[in-house]
Amino acid sequence: MQSPLIALPLKETKPVDLVKPLQNLIIQNYEQSPASYMSELQRISQARQDATGQASTESLGRDLLFRYFHIIEMLELRFPELEAPFVWLDSFTHTPIEQRTTAYEKACILYNTAAQITRVSMQLNRSDSSTDALKRAYTGFRQAAGLLQYIKNNFMYAPSDDMKGPALESLSKLLLAQASEIFLEKSIHDAKGEALIAKLASHTAYTYSALSVEWNDMDTLRVPAMWCRIVACKADHFMSVAHLYRAKADRAAGKHGEALTRFRHALSKAQAASNLTFLDTWSFATYLRSTAPSDVSESLHHLVSTQITNASEACREAERDNDLVYHERAPELDTLPLIDQVSMATAIPIRDVFSQPDIQRVLGGDVLTSLIPLEVLKNTSVYTEEQAKMVRAESTRICDANDRINEAISALSLPHALDRYAALDGKPIPSCVPSQQVLDICEEATASNIISRVERVLGSLPKQAPMIEATLSDAMADLDTDARECEHGRVKHAASWSQAPTASVSRSLRRDIHAARDALATARENDKGIIQLWSDIRDDMALLCQGREAVEHAYSQHVGLSSSVDLLDHDFSDPEPARTLLHETHAQIHALLSMPHEREAMLQELKRQVQNDDISRSLLLHRCVQHMEEAMFAQELKKYAPMQQRIRNHIALQTQRIEALRDSVDRLRTHPGAADVRRRWDASQGGAREWNARLVQAYDAYTDVQRAMNQAQVFYNDMSHTANQLAMQAERFLAERRAERSSIIMPSDTIPAATTAPRATTLAEDIAALRMSNPSSRGPPPPPRPPRI
Repeated sequence: MQSPLIALPLKETKPVDLVKPLQNLIIQNYEQSPASYMSELQRISQARQDATGQASTESLGRDLLFRYFHIIEMLELRFPELEAPFVWLDSFTHTPIEQRTTAYEKACILYNTAAQITRVSMQLNRSDSSTDALKRAYTGFRQAAGLLQYIKNNFMYAPSDDMKGPALESLSKLLLAQASEIFLEKSIHDAKGEALIAKLASHTAYTYSALSVEWNDMDTLRVPAMWCRIVACKADHFMSVAHLYRAKADRAAGKHGEALTRFRHALSKAQAASNLTFLDTWSFATYLRSTAPSDVSESLHHLVSTQITNASEACREAERDNDLVYHERAPELDTLPLIDQVSMATAIPIRDVFSQPDIQRVLGGDVLTSLIPLEVLKNTSVYTEEQAKMVRAESTRICDANDRINEAISALSLPHALDRYAALDGKPIPSCVPSQQVLDICEEATASNIISRVERVLGSLPKQAPMIEATLSDAMADLDTDARECEHGRVKHAASWSQAPTASVSRSLRRDIHAARDALATARENDKGIIQLWSDIRDDMALLCQGREAVEHAYSQHVGLSSSVDLLDHDFSDPEPARTLLHETHAQIHALLSMPHEREAMLQELKRQVQNDDISRSLLLHRCVQHMEEAMFAQELKKYAPMQQRIRNHIALQTQRIEALRDSVDRLRTHPGAADVRRRWDASQGGAREWNARLVQAYDAYTDVQRAMNQAQVFYNDMSHTANQLAMQAERFLAERRAERSSIIMPSDTIPAATTAPRATTLAEDIAALRMSNPSSRGPPPPPRPPRI
């Protein structure tokens, strides 16, 4: 049979209408229609009725009180000015007290919550060691004590005696004394050290004794008489237990005289407690009977009787041993040192009580979630921006890390660089085949008759320049002939010859003919360059024109020649270590390339946490605290620190993997076991790259030849036209000159010399004759650009 415990009495209340004042405050503070919140308001009203009514079990009653306290606390934060006629009865005297503040309502609910916790703890079967009843009872009384201390510290002006500071302090001592008693039970059951049990029992006894004295002198708290008798009985009982175990410890230490004195005192105290075990529960008021077990008298009697039996046996044994063996004198009790006290029961603060997971589940969510004060909304927005900054910073960090992966992979030419060693796994080395670009060029060259067309055009180019050159030379010869005839006439007729010299008046025409001949000479040199370039690439273009099979055959022949190696140059190293290294390198690449996906999953998880994070309730709970936002935001953001650290650790691991991959690639490049594979790969793919570059370069040169031929064709057509124009211009010029000479010669034969003197030319005419160009003449076309070789 277990020791009986005392539970606190419950405060009773009268019904109160919370709906109407809440409706008025919703209109006044939030300017919304109360009709939209009728279901929530009814839930609040029902929650109070459930919490203050008769629950089916004590545990359910405790949970309902926790739930309603949470609701009324959230209401107070939303509506600090909420008032209603809250009427509560004194738990000991049943005196009704009315106040209109929610603080009074909260204090009374907390008091009843502490009382309900003690009821649950009192009814637990602590004698069954296979359950956690001892632990739950021990925790329950400490939680109840913490709630009472919170009321005492925060509700200063209590209108009822049971909630005044001294009363709450005294009740808290009672609860902690009972928690100490439960811990003592656990220590005795677990057979702890006798000295420790003595100290625990001594503290419990002194606490009960102090309570007994305090209640006899207290006027504010009307403690039931049976409570005083139970406390006095336990004070004597646990003092007996303390001396009994201290005596056992003294006996083990060889202090047999002191042990005998303590055994005798333990028996005396147990007998004194026995006189206080006869209790009449019917003397309790009806509303106080549930504060103690119905069998409290029987339980105390059994507890004390067991202690009397144990103390009597120990005392007789100690006296017999001392008389027969030790012969030590038993000192007076007053001369013995007091038993030290150890307290293992402290009140659990209300914050720790409400932070328990089972209590959090009971509290549930907020009722009026959509009614959030404007100040709380502003702070929530600020916190959301802080979250966004944190997410952006992590996203930037992840993007930078992903870029470093791409840079490392690109710098190492992976994973294509490992194709060079694929033969280590038994894979065939890829054939030396043309690239797709070469095949496209081959298809285009085959479709068009390139060779014959180019050679036909190139063969016609040298034939065009001589004809143009002959036309220009004839025009120049005619001008020279005219010059000689003009000078012959000047010599013959002397001063009577008035025709201007041919050189002066044909200067512009001569210059155009010379420019055309120079352009023609440059074009001839360019033609030689075109022909030479075509000669250099003709064989490669002829191969392309033969079709795909011919090109592929040329590739394979090149590999066959370049891959032949002397046996002296062959590497006979074991390829197995190189094969293992190749597998390790592939695994490292796979692990490295999978890291961005892993970090993306971390980032999405972080975003999910941010999205599901709502601190509006916490901000609402701390609404009354001034300037707490910055500290609260910093504290709330710490919840993301583990995920942020995971991302940082992952990036650090990436750096290690990149370094390991570089080392593996370097070792694979120089590994002797992969030398033969490297050589065969280089022979095949290196030859392919060489031929690809050669044929593409030949095709590019062909396009230059094609462009140069087109330009040459255009040039020679234009030059032919220009030469003909210059020849016609020279012919007209010479005809005019001949006609002019004829007009000069005929008069000179009939007119005397004195009258045939030549007309003096003016300065303007002399300057006009010296002009370097003829504005009406058009120069020859520029020569075509030479081809790119």
